[in-house]
Amino acid sequence: MRRGLATLAFGAAAMAQQGDRAGEVQTGLPADLVVPAAIVRSPAEELATFRLQPGFRIELVASEPLIADPVSALFDIAGRLWVVEMRSFMRDVDATDERRPDGRIAVLRDRDGDGVMDEAVPFADGLVLPRAVLPLRGGALVLEPPTLWWMHDADGDLRADGKEKVADGFDAGLLNPEHAGNTPLWGLDNWIWLANDARRYRRTATGWEIERTGGGGQWGQCHDDRGRRYFNYNEDWLRCDLVPAHHAVRAGRDVPLPGSNHRLLPDPSVFPIRITPGVNRGYQPDRLKNFVLAKHTAVCGPHVLRSAVFPATMRGDAIVCEPAGHLLRRIVLRDGDGKMAGTNAYEQAEFLASTDERFRPVHAFGGPDGGLYVVDMYRGVIQHKNFVTTFLRKQIVARGLDRPIGLGRVWRILPAGVAPRVPPSLAAAAPAALVSALADPDGWVRDQAQRELVERGAREVAPDLRAMLGHGDARARLHALATLQGLGSLSAGDLRRACYDEDAGVLAFALGCVTPRLQAGDPVLWTHCEERLIADSRPGVRWHLALAMGGLGGRCSSRAVAVLGELLANDAEDPILRGTVINAATGSEFELLAALTRAPMFADERPGRVLVLEALARNVASTRDGARQQQVFDRAAGAMQVWQQRALLRGILAALPKSDRQGWFTFAATPPALAALQRAGHPQVVPLVQELLGVIAIVSEVQVAAAHEELSAAELQRVTAGGRLFGSSCAACHQLHGNGMAGLAPPLRGSEFVGGAPDRLIKIALHGLKGPREIDGERWDLEMPGQSHWSDGDLAAILSFVRRSFGHRATTIAPAEVGTVRAAQSARKEPWTAAELLGSGR
Repeated sequence: MRRGLATLAFGAAAMAQQGDRAGEVQTGLPADLVVPAAIVRSPAEELATFRLQPGFRIELVASEPLIADPVSALFDIAGRLWVVEMRSFMRDVDATDERRPDGRIAVLRDRDGDGVMDEAVPFADGLVLPRAVLPLRGGALVLEPPTLWWMHDADGDLRADGKEKVADGFDAGLLNPEHAGNTPLWGLDNWIWLANDARRYRRTATGWEIERTGGGGQWGQCHDDRGRRYFNYNEDWLRCDLVPAHHAVRAGRDVPLPGSNHRLLPDPSVFPIRITPGVNRGYQPDRLKNFVLAKHTAVCGPHVLRSAVFPATMRGDAIVCEPAGHLLRRIVLRDGDGKMAGTNAYEQAEFLASTDERFRPVHAFGGPDGGLYVVDMYRGVIQHKNFVTTFLRKQIVARGLDRPIGLGRVWRILPAGVAPRVPPSLAAAAPAALVSALADPDGWVRDQAQRELVERGAREVAPDLRAMLGHGDARARLHALATLQGLGSLSAGDLRRACYDEDAGVLAFALGCVTPRLQAGDPVLWTHCEERLIADSRPGVRWHLALAMGGLGGRCSSRAVAVLGELLANDAEDPILRGTVINAATGSEFELLAALTRAPMFADERPGRVLVLEALARNVASTRDGARQQQVFDRAAGAMQVWQQRALLRGILAALPKSDRQGWFTFAATPPALAALQRAGHPQVVPLVQELLGVIAIVSEVQVAAAHEELSAAELQRVTAGGRLFGSSCAACHQLHGNGMAGLAPPLRGSEFVGGAPDRLIKIALHGLKGPREIDGERWDLEMPGQSHWSDGDLAAILSFVRRSFGHRATTIAPAEVGTVRAAQSARKEPWTAAELLGSGR
């Protein structure tokens, strides 16, 4: 035991660390606080510090010197353990020599079968801050920022023979290691998904196919038996894609997708078993309670239990890492016909906790033996220098938390008294044996069998897979269907059969595959959708049916609109159904709102119906397409119900920024429909019409064209440079598509802070923004730190890019403008609030 640090107050003037926030007083620890020494323990000594819930046991699988600074791991189909070692991460509190090329991907083997790894083969070394690996047939995907590489291993000696680029865009892994892509996952849909990256990847005979998605997550991800992805953020226990995130991109456009990035456990409470003063923002009033972490702050590395050796009551539960609290949380997940929610499995306690300050669980994953595996980075410092505060630095230095480094462990948790499972041998198994493995009770085995069949291109087993579509276990039927899809052997007959399945997971996957068949006019599948599935009362099925209607064009468009309209007429109060319908209607919003306002079954006013019409009208108005906007005005005038007229007009107004509205709509003459509505004189409609007329600019066609003139060469150069800087630094939170990410950062698309007066955005960039605000119709209450360390030129470039992207067409910002605001606000220490910035209009 030792005496704690003296009481200190680090005011705004200190600002010594990148993580310090202007205006925050960092009160240090009391002088009489006794902080246990951060003893460096052997694996055996660390094991004695664990408190695991009754009925389970934990044992060592690997440790230093075999591995060092592990951040992620997983097993390949042969049962070998692949470990990502980020050896140059935070070598000291200043991240000295962080780009030193000493990272590696190690492949561990257990030669004597005792359950402990005893050999490490360097698949790839000399890497700079490697972040992830995914072993596949013939090699592995390796994420070494700024590049995702395919490293091939032609001779199978577990050493990379060479590499080829798959994708760039991971620069943030060098600049901001806490916020960049990681954890590649072969999904049930046979695409490879990354956490914290809005793309998915698929290997084809001619190379790599890449598609944009909605992204999600900060560090780590997994999926459940239905293929739903789970991920989290440092201050958010667990989130789930209730619907597939690739639907967030429609016809090349980024569109909202309710049901993706769905929060499962709002309660931030956490229950360590030791005092935890070494938390980055421990000075904040609600962060620590009696110097013990009270709210999560470093959540990461989730895993959904799909093991055959754990009790049936635990299967489907999630295990989540919290390295700042030195613990693992078990979250019991409840599936209410697709609507997911989670709770802590234990009353004010955790699944696993430690009194060792250096126990740092950062990744949980499953193994071939049914065990729950945990990567333990085992070190004193896990906070990157970009976010380290003066409060934490003082403790790191005083208590020697940054030494030693180069340690690390992997642990295995199993039920007490239960032996590890002997899995079927899959690596060299015949295709028929792999098909049988799709019905294995263990999720790891099923996943590996599916991937292996798809990677081999084993189309000869299609008849066996079709036979499995009648299996008694829905999980087997789902994997058979997914394998047929991955092999390119999924027939219309397979889909018709799957659409008769009673399991919601099978139906959801089938609906994810039917759109091309519907576009081709398959009469049986259309009947399924229009008669049988539309009557299914389960929310998850209805969400996926709505999404299946997306993108249907030509002669199928009117049928799709009819299905979407009937879904809304019956259940518009379900917010996720509303969102999936509106998502599917992308490009056909007017056609849907026109059908709804003409349908007798949509005549009665209900809250959900009002919201639907408002959203559809808003989306049309947001296109800045004058002809489409005129159509909405015309429909508002033609709507038979006053509540429908109000909803459409409110939706149009909602597309406007909160300020600087004048001239946002431009027409050559006052829209006749608005004039007709004004003459009709309904007291609930006229004020909305007058508000619209007040922001419409009547200009000539020449003036309209001039309003959209191109940027000058200098401005274009500035915007281009800003795009590069945004992609490497800002996109980790706000995302490349500008839609932000729930729980992490609000959208830039549709934000009035972006498109308004230039000095408003400059103030936010320099000093930050805090407190509640509404952005694009959604309430946010996250704090953005100031970025005053950027030069005037770089900030001007980034802000110019933002003001010319994501649907914005505002003026660019010159470096001199940034300098002027910086000088004028040099005395400011606090982040701005929305009220301050919007109250004055500037």
